[in-house]
Amino acid sequence: MRACVERDSRALWSRRALMAGMASSLAWPVAADAPATDIHLVSDTWHGLTRKDGTGLYFDLIRAVYAQRKIKLRITIYPYARTVQAVRDKRADAWVASFLHEKDFALYPRWHFDRNVQQALFRKRPGYRFGGSGDLRDKRVAWLRDFGLDKYLNVPVKIVEVDTIQSAMQMLEAGRIDYFIGAQSDIADDIKARSADMRDFELAFVMHLGLYLAFANTPRGEDLRRIWDEEMEGFHKSEAFKAIYKRAGADYPY
Repeated sequence: MRACVERDSRALWSRRALMAGMASSLAWPVAADAPATDIHLVSDTWHGLTRKDGTGLYFDLIRAVYAQRKIKLRITIYPYARTVQAVRDKRADAWVASFLHEKDFALYPRWHFDRNVQQALFRKRPGYRFGGSGDLRDKRVAWLRDFGLDKYLNVPVKIVEVDTIQSAMQMLEAGRIDYFIGAQSDIADDIKARSADMRDFELAFVMHLGLYLAFANTPRGEDLRRIWDEEMEGFHKSEAFKAIYKRAGADYPY
């Protein structure tokens, strides 16, 4: 009889433990669905737009958008390729900044926060004037690693990836590439920082590209993207939004 009672007690305990475990597992999604209180951003340092101390036009703007939902920014500074990898690995919520659909694993919002001027850098040639992206057809065209600019050009090119603008200029001088394409601000900053001799080089406009937050493909990333679009819907037309750009001496991107 005692053995029977002990077996029944053990069975009852096992059922209770199982039910407790099920209740615990069912309760977990409720905690996971709690509203976000912060957003973890990863970014390279972009010419005063994103600084190591968390200041700069882009951080100020993103902070203003999410502050409307009392969401705070957590910022980690990495080289660009590492920021992309952090979001791919779901170790961060979004990276700053990406071209639209630059990577197929990220979630992209409707609203951009800046517009980027892309320029072609090339060697001067007597009588030659750059005629637009059509001149790039089948040429050796370089850009910074992981930028994937071929998605935005309407002509086929021979892709070369470089790690620095300086190395691109050296390759242009050596005749190893025909053009380098990059952001106007990046090129200008590099030339200024190195006091680069531009006598043998020319710059020409290629295209505008919107800059976006690129979110991790997670439920949290989806929620933060939704919040961004909902807040930007009205905020991008506001005087407060425009004032952020004015203080930074930047052009309004809409």
